[in-house]
Amino acid sequence: MRIVRADSEGLEVATVMARSYAACLGLIAFVICIIRGLIISNSPDGTLSHALVMLLVFAPVGYFLGWIADGLIRQSVEANFRRALKKAQERVSS
Repeated sequence: MRIVRADSEGLEVATVMARSYAACLGLIAFVICIIRGLIISNSPDGTLSHALVMLLVFAPVGYFLGWIADGLIRQSVEANFRRALKKAQERVSS
């Protein structure tokens, strides 16, 4: 059973990590392409178009990785919580 709650804006909390990863990875790729273009003296048009393409490629990759990370963290926290709850229930019943 998976419980999903919404934040004050109505977004599922599960999507927050995925969107954050997407933004970070996409922007890192964008900035690296800009710096690369400046170092090798590419034209501004070529540099910006390449950076935009890399942003559009790496943002979905980041979203996917964030979605996976969110699921793994939730499973780990839930397993630890259930284990601690079971131990507490055993102490109370004995």
